[in-house]
Amino acid sequence: MLTLALLVAGVGGVKAGKLYADLSKLGNGPVSTWDGTTNTMTWTATSNNMISNFNFAAGNYKDCSTISITVSDLSNAVGIRLQIKANGQEKLVALNGNGTFTKYLTDDFGFTASDLAKVEWIRVLGSAWQNSENNTIDADHPASAVISDVYLSQPTRTLDVNLSNMAASEGEATWNFSTKTFAWTLTYSNAITLPGLSGNLSSFTTVNFETSAGTCDHFRILIYYSNGAAQTTYYASVGNKSVTFEEMGVATENLSSIASIKISGASDATGDISLNRFWLEGPLVNYIEETKVQVAPEGVTDLNGMTGADNNKWSIAYPLTVGDGTQFGGDIDKDTKSVDITAYDYLLFVVSDASTDAKTGLRVFVSTESRSDNNSRVTLYAHPIADYSSVSDWTAQSFITASGIFVVKISDYPLLRGIKNLAYWQGSAGTIVISQAYVGSGSPVAPTESTVVAGVNALTDANATCFDVTSLTETGLSYNPANPNALFIANSGQMTNANNVIVGTTCANLVLTDGYAFKAPKDFTATAASYATTINSDAQAGTLCLPFTATLPENVKAYTLAYVSGDAASATAVESTIPANTPVLLNGSGAQTFAGSGAVSASAANQSGALTGVFEATTVPEGSYVLQNGAQGLGFYRVASSDIIAKPFRAYLSAESAPARLGIDFGDNTTTAITATAATAVGSTVYDLQGRRVESSTPKRGIYVKGGKKVVIK
Repeated sequence: MLTLALLVAGVGGVKAGKLYADLSKLGNGPVSTWDGTTNTMTWTATSNNMISNFNFAAGNYKDCSTISITVSDLSNAVGIRLQIKANGQEKLVALNGNGTFTKYLTDDFGFTASDLAKVEWIRVLGSAWQNSENNTIDADHPASAVISDVYLSQPTRTLDVNLSNMAASEGEATWNFSTKTFAWTLTYSNAITLPGLSGNLSSFTTVNFETSAGTCDHFRILIYYSNGAAQTTYYASVGNKSVTFEEMGVATENLSSIASIKISGASDATGDISLNRFWLEGPLVNYIEETKVQVAPEGVTDLNGMTGADNNKWSIAYPLTVGDGTQFGGDIDKDTKSVDITAYDYLLFVVSDASTDAKTGLRVFVSTESRSDNNSRVTLYAHPIADYSSVSDWTAQSFITASGIFVVKISDYPLLRGIKNLAYWQGSAGTIVISQAYVGSGSPVAPTESTVVAGVNALTDANATCFDVTSLTETGLSYNPANPNALFIANSGQMTNANNVIVGTTCANLVLTDGYAFKAPKDFTATAASYATTINSDAQAGTLCLPFTATLPENVKAYTLAYVSGDAASATAVESTIPANTPVLLNGSGAQTFAGSGAVSASAANQSGALTGVFEATTVPEGSYVLQNGAQGLGFYRVASSDIIAKPFRAYLSAESAPARLGIDFGDNTTTAITATAATAVGSTVYDLQGRRVESSTPKRGIYVKGGKKVVIK
């Protein structure tokens, strides 16, 4: 995985999940030149017009999803081209015109995750075409383009601080909402809490901020913990910066217990700075890596833990490297630590590595009878398992210079005394790495090769939202993640999971479960999609935001909300379907399933009117409103602290200068408290104008609300 590090703009490195190319490292090509001062590429032919490769080191880039490049001042050509060589394949994508281009390494270039684990180089070429006037590209009419901001991106999750919810003052510090100025008058007690940054933040790795100098050019970031850990102080200079929690000195185990994060004035000067943005980022995709292991057959006995004489247990830690003169097991010179092997016929070794340029092998020391001297000791040699039936003399030397399965026939001997490398005997250096060793009866049975998933612990992480399995070579894969909403990016036919598998840009069946996080790693289309939830039967109301277009279930109504002023938000009914990424107020009751299909976006804004939808558990910004059944009945209540969490697929409401509680205006000049029947045009329950349910079947004279409309009882 790439390690996030602080980046100085324009220099190659990693910043908030982006691995930048160092453009100062580029050089000229066969028919092209590079000006490192102006970042200008010039070429004089339509072919062979590359410049030298970007300085992305050859290696594993499967944790990156896209490559981005900015092109400007394009002259005498329609565009440029990006070319990548990975896993022996060279693939090229054309980029026409000026602008910032972002291309998926899989969908646009056609690489698999397995390919991206073996990237050899990345470079840029001039276009193979002239401009729209069809002018010639040659030495007299060169083409050129300015290239900037070339980087590979890791998928990330982002948590933005809502600066509009900052406190106006705290201690000796102040916040100016209109100018976004943070100021302090003392060098202590000069911090303001950043709203929304508390609780478990372990899924984030990077702190990012956009600041500029005012009367001071530096400040501090303070981090407090709820688990008793000591405060962390990070000294920052102004600018657009990205710094990892690790670089800030935050212990990984403390990230799950954040009490608050504050922006603080300098400790050596008073003054002010401008703060335009502050946010956290962390990796989005958890990759599943494949590892092949050898699984021993049933009925065999591992040498590790075998008990010798005097209850002496052999202790072997795999992988075991047997070097010059190294012995393991018992005592080859005396049989006092030997183990009884009368029940076994063969000894088997799984050799995962061996020196290829040395005379080395495995010597197995056995005894013909139980004696404390060397008179009965016999030396046997390990041979390839394929030769087991043809070897007539197991005391004949045999060399091991490659990995494989090797055996020794031990059926004629009662005691196993120890094992040693052959290289020492031969006077040559060499090692053998043993990953498994066991004894068995009958004919030798080799272990079977099986795939295990390194990093499988991510499957038990309820916050993990996506897994990429395209690099696995097996088919018929099946996983049951702790987060049922986790998506799997897979090749066609690779997985047996019926739900939440993306092949290319299509998910055949997207099934979302209430209460669990969801995040699309890229844009895709859901052929079918569904989400199940339960609307509180007493309240008969709730909020909802879905990433796909959904049909309203029978007897459920939905409304978008807008707020301008006063003590109520305005409701507009949604007809038949809820658009994707559109937060709404629901009216209904009991278990409901929202079914739909269509495009699912990785970056669409989940905001409509006054409502903001969330797909992951989200701290509601202070000053926002959440739907609650509070002291004044069901309504939207203002959040006074930063410890209110909105569940996935819910929404909160934003309204400035509003009262502590908001009602909903459903039209007909009727402003009511939010109550389910008043919110719909159906039902026979009667409410007074304060939104209180009238229990009497014969209300007194007055004006009431029934079926969402005012009625007058005389």
